[in-house]
Amino acid sequence: MALLTLPEAVCAAARTGGGYGYLAEDGRTASRQSFAELLDDALSIGGGLHDAGLRPGETIAVIVPEARDFLTAFLGAACAGLVPAPLYPPARLDQFEAYLRQTAPAVRVSRAAAVVTTTGLRRILGALQADVSTVRAVLAIERLRGPRLQAVAPVKLDDPVFLQFTSGSTSDPKGVVLTHRNLAENVTAIAGPHGLRLTDTDRGISWLPLFHDMGLIGMALTVLYRGCFTDFLSPLAFLKRPATWLRVISRTRATISFAPNFAYDLCVRRVQPRDMADLDLSCWRVAGCGAEPVRAETLAAFAKKFADVGFRAEAFLPCYGMAEHTLAVTFPPLDRAPRVDAVNAEQLSSARRAVPSSTGGAACTELVSCGRPFPGHDVRIAGPSGRSLAERHVGQILLRGPSVFRGYLGREDLSRETLAGGWLHSGDLGYLADGELYVCGRVKDTIIVNGRNYYPHDLEQAASDVEGVRKGRVVAFGTQPGTGRDRIVIVLEPIHGQPAGDLAERVRGRVVEATGVLVDEVVVVPSGTIPKTTSGKLQRVRVRQWYESGVLLRPRGVTSRVRLVGYLVRTQLVYARAHAADMLRGLAGRH
Repeated sequence: MALLTLPEAVCAAARTGGGYGYLAEDGRTASRQSFAELLDDALSIGGGLHDAGLRPGETIAVIVPEARDFLTAFLGAACAGLVPAPLYPPARLDQFEAYLRQTAPAVRVSRAAAVVTTTGLRRILGALQADVSTVRAVLAIERLRGPRLQAVAPVKLDDPVFLQFTSGSTSDPKGVVLTHRNLAENVTAIAGPHGLRLTDTDRGISWLPLFHDMGLIGMALTVLYRGCFTDFLSPLAFLKRPATWLRVISRTRATISFAPNFAYDLCVRRVQPRDMADLDLSCWRVAGCGAEPVRAETLAAFAKKFADVGFRAEAFLPCYGMAEHTLAVTFPPLDRAPRVDAVNAEQLSSARRAVPSSTGGAACTELVSCGRPFPGHDVRIAGPSGRSLAERHVGQILLRGPSVFRGYLGREDLSRETLAGGWLHSGDLGYLADGELYVCGRVKDTIIVNGRNYYPHDLEQAASDVEGVRKGRVVAFGTQPGTGRDRIVIVLEPIHGQPAGDLAERVRGRVVEATGVLVDEVVVVPSGTIPKTTSGKLQRVRVRQWYESGVLLRPRGVTSRVRLVGYLVRTQLVYARAHAADMLRGLAGRH
């Protein structure tokens, strides 16, 4: 099948029966948009962008909360030959100053000529025009209609298609330059015979943010290229009431939906028996899980809880991907229950080998297979010297193939380092077993104590098992404050009303029991303290920096109610200055 540029794909989709549906907060359909209507809207928006003085090849930042307006703006820019750069919108207007401080570096890196947003946000985001020299205009999507383009822009496969920012610290944003070829290769692999095997009868449902690659590429653009139909629910609607996601799948007979691990865990904990009364999840043939570590116990708990309403464990599709690889890297076979590798925890940490274990319990670590690379794409595991490692040896995951990006915008030095030797150095640790990929953690996150390697995910999971700890609100890291060795620190948020001292001791005990490692300090912080990226990943580096610099305030010896209130006020003032809340932070683990 010939590869299509994104504008060509929009034109091809307009000849199919597919389209998008946009749902209200209760999950009911608010509006529909066929791909033919989408093309017409995109051509009108594209004409408006040209009429505003923007020219093919220029970049525009897209900061639009609502799915319909976002997709119309994004695809309108593509059809006009512009390069859209999706950025996350502010979650709260009362924190717009912090939001602007976080967003301006990304707009600056993107070299955006304009910002496209909503009428409601235009006044706030107008400050970017004064702060970023390249921005000539801040445009409201509601008023962005001009002379309709007569045809889509004649872009080439190796031209940039859009700019996506990696998850991580927004103080040092890295703009990933993707080409039309990268996008076409990746969505073709995702949808094809070694991927989801999409047909025009498939139907998707997604609440994932569209400024993130899994939501935009995985659930919006892949179905566009295949001419399917997908419904969009807002992230906030899911986070407020996870059962809404499942009800939409049941009602619309959706076959495809992806989510991070925390979403399945949230459903296990928050969906009540009364919410399941009329559910029928037998239609759900692919339940993708990625964007963060996939936990075997989460998948097992979800499959068990929803088995009686038709969910099959074989529907799970644990996968691995990253922005620099466009999106997806590996998929397991369809219709196979998750493959779990139980390995010796001691050998994994000390010898960096995944030795199968049959003992279970605290001495065993369970890792979920993320499958094999797509045809034409390669994965290998490299040691510190760069040489390939044998199966079941842990090393850095290296990637190669047509989905690999061409570099970071304006960061030639970092691009050369990341793409050294013709391989994309992912920065993730993992191993291969029977040709399938198992992901262990991040290279830079690895904690080394007395020559042994510990992975933060394992420590965080153990701490999360303690009653009173907020799920998804635990960060583990190593720090060397003049001691010459890594001290292990765990920072966590408690469920409301939990005594900090008692909780810290129980966390220490659980981590020792599960991993054999002694934690030097457990820091209990107020709810909303621990930051996440725009894709919902924990920002360990930022938390460690706060801890080491003293920004991370810790109440020592606080006994009186007055002193505790004062501590909480000071803490929240510090964090309001340090970072802005994004759409997922503060909601993902709320009880």
